[in-house]
Amino acid sequence: MITGINVVRNCIENGYPWVESILSAYPMCDEYLVNDGGSTDGTRETLQQLQRIYPRIKIYHIPDTDNIRWDSVSSQINHLIHEARGDIIFLGNADELIHEQDLQKVQQDAEETTLRILRFNRREITHNWSKLSEETYHPARIAKNIKGIYQNWNSYGGDEFLYDDGWPDPDRKYRMEITLYHLYNLFPENHLNKLRNDATYLAPGDITRVKTYECFKENERRYVFPENIYRHLPAIAKGLPYMGKYQVRECLFNKDWVETVTGLKY
Repeated sequence: MITGINVVRNCIENGYPWVESILSAYPMCDEYLVNDGGSTDGTRETLQQLQRIYPRIKIYHIPDTDNIRWDSVSSQINHLIHEARGDIIFLGNADELIHEQDLQKVQQDAEETTLRILRFNRREITHNWSKLSEETYHPARIAKNIKGIYQNWNSYGGDEFLYDDGWPDPDRKYRMEITLYHLYNLFPENHLNKLRNDATYLAPGDITRVKTYECFKENERRYVFPENIYRHLPAIAKGLPYMGKYQVRECLFNKDWVETVTGLKY
């Protein structure tokens, strides 16, 4: 049994493709736990709407704290791990997508592995949506839900599962040969909102960092998205490049539409 976990907060305002993120992994999850950290932009209401159509989603409302952002996120994730009924944890991120053609392989690897964690090959989608970046990062997103498991976003470079007896993969070699698509900073207008949000939330009191983020206001650019979208993108992401800013679309709540674009049965 696989439990999916994700945390969200003001994802509409900050331009995250969070609905696509949840739906991209939902078919392989027996339950999908999502925490809303205190959204004020409609994210919470949209999540509730999503739950009505995809009933394996369970919603929690553990608020973000005044701590450093990733400490707060780890605390929320660990609460969801405690609530998880699955023997496998999949840790989602609000701007990451699994390709529909890889879902069966991810599920098989997760259920059959004797290792405690597994990593993806995460690659960035470029700002003009024309290709994937060459840089690859290897976050731990699959973990055995056994006694002593916890998540610490700040430890060992971030995105890591740990256990009471320590870090299970110090060499970062427990990888699946599967790409995790990272859609960070795609929409310029919302990117600016996110930078301003991060400036006040991630780095309270750090004047230099705040000024660095604020300078982006003077360098806002508009992107023209190509007609030929990169052919290897997950199907559920292919509508996103044509949006000037991220908005939740009615079609995302239509199961027939989702099944049509992904070829999957939800």
